[in-house]
Amino acid sequence: MNRRHSAQIGRYLLTFALVVVAVAAVYPLLFTVVSSLKTQTGFAQDPLGLPAGITFDNYVEAFRRMDMPRLLLNSIVTTVGGLVLSVLAAMLVAYTVTKLRFRGGKVVFLLIIITLTIPSQAIIYPLYQTVLDLGMSGQYQGLILAYAAFGLPLGTYQLAGYFQQVPDELIEAARVDGAGHFTILFRLLAPIATPALAALAIFNFVWMWNDLLLPLVIMGGSDSKTLMVGVSMLSGQYDVSVPLVSAGLIVALLPVLIIYLVFQRQLVSGALAGSGK
Repeated sequence: MNRRHSAQIGRYLLTFALVVVAVAAVYPLLFTVVSSLKTQTGFAQDPLGLPAGITFDNYVEAFRRMDMPRLLLNSIVTTVGGLVLSVLAAMLVAYTVTKLRFRGGKVVFLLIIITLTIPSQAIIYPLYQTVLDLGMSGQYQGLILAYAAFGLPLGTYQLAGYFQQVPDELIEAARVDGAGHFTILFRLLAPIATPALAALAIFNFVWMWNDLLLPLVIMGGSDSKTLMVGVSMLSGQYDVSVPLVSAGLIVALLPVLIIYLVFQRQLVSGALAGSGK
């Protein structure tokens, strides 16, 4: 009886903890949605309550100020470009360090993984200086290369775990049959690592789309700035219209929410499979 009672108490505590975590996770999004439907006066009078009257003027104003079509195109180009380049680079590096035997391979892999512990803010200036020296400041190419560089360590770590599970005998048999490195990588290893590739692609898309630091530093105020930079510019230097900024954030988050809802099964399966490697 005591055990059953203790088990029930444990389930209640677990349920309560999960509810608290869920509310903490969902509340910021609900607050942003509700705030976007308020007028500035209504928000000032009751920032936490429901709107007295729903208005979509903030969305109209956000579209007008941000030049939405251009910013949306910039975000799509830089996010898709950075996503493709980072995943391809991670595949090549993971294959090299796990299946190509060369002196210092383990050291190279360790150095790449160590970079995961370095905050992005610590290397943002050297990265910007590199992009500037390459003549890519304020251009798509500069931001795409920066995304590929930042996405390489995590992608290499995830994919290396999958590639290591493939027996070397299978790789050698493919080489005997005349398969080259790219054939082995894309026709043999890539299908095996499909769950990891899907999870990595979704993760990178969400991160790159929502990123503000790199676009703000590399693109600045150029015509190639991304959607999140445009949202950040909705607030003035001395005043912030929370309903207006909230409307811009909701518009910017819609693609991410759609991607997650459509591919959430692949994301979860890839994460779970990766944790078991």
